[in-house]
Amino acid sequence: MISSRLVRAKARILGMAVVAMTLVALAPAAKAQSFPSRPITILVGYSAGGQADALARILGKQLGENLKVSVVIENKTGANGMIAAQAAARAEPDGHTILMVTDAMVTIDPHLTTSNHFDLSTAMEPVVNIAWSPLLLAAANNVPANSVAELVALGKQKTQNLSFGSAGSSTPHRLAGEMLQKYGGFTMTHIPYKGTAASVNDLLGGQIPLLFGAPTAVEPLATAGKIKILGVTSDKRYPLLPNIPAISETFPQFKIISYIGLMLPRNTPAPVIATVNKEVNAVLATDTMRAWLDKQGMVAVGGAPDDFKRQIATDYQARGELVRALGITGE
Repeated sequence: MISSRLVRAKARILGMAVVAMTLVALAPAAKAQSFPSRPITILVGYSAGGQADALARILGKQLGENLKVSVVIENKTGANGMIAAQAAARAEPDGHTILMVTDAMVTIDPHLTTSNHFDLSTAMEPVVNIAWSPLLLAAANNVPANSVAELVALGKQKTQNLSFGSAGSSTPHRLAGEMLQKYGGFTMTHIPYKGTAASVNDLLGGQIPLLFGAPTAVEPLATAGKIKILGVTSDKRYPLLPNIPAISETFPQFKIISYIGLMLPRNTPAPVIATVNKEVNAVLATDTMRAWLDKQGMVAVGGAPDDFKRQIATDYQARGELVRALGITGE
């Protein structure tokens, strides 16, 4: 009698254990099936009104309409976007907190000796690369060079001290200038600014002869004849300015671009990542979104999460080597 009771008790315990394990196993699937079940927040590590913020808002509006849920844009500024990144990494991995990232956040900042060593590639999952843009190499009109080759020749002559402005010491803009010196075999003095606008003002004012800047900040001035553009930093000509040569036409290995994408916290269920990826790709395919990106000087990318992961990994390695070689620290 006692043994039969023990058998039944063991059977009940075993049954409960099986149910518990089944529920645990089904939890990720349940999260995925219920997504989205509440408002989605897109965290942006930059100030309201900037390009990343503007992109998040137009993208969030379209995502909200397609997913039939409200999408909130939350700006958490500071530490080159790392405040927002850390907040996103701590969020529940259920797809309802999305981080907007720039290429600098995932491929430059992790290598800086003065950073907090927070590496997004280990804390977050790539979802999709939204859009990219090159940088433009601009020169003052009085610089006696009208091409990259002529600039390199000028630099090698050492008849004048060349300097270039950038948006900051640990930005893609600065790395572009360092790469040009490396491949061209000449030297320039780097002048860091707090953003592109300040460097453009000094270029116009004659304080610096060269700069690397975003197309939207530089191209209108070139069109107005106030400055000239010597090249673009993408590996091929920029679709929005096809008449400007790529620097890679002089140095085939030259390539540095800026991009903005989305990431989700590590351990977010794969179906949730796939849903967000699919919906963003759908938005990027619309004429409205592509026209907006054109005005921002950006080109839609899209694609699978693995595509974005490979882009990050490639740039992480290449830029890390350059950061270490130059001894670049934080700002």
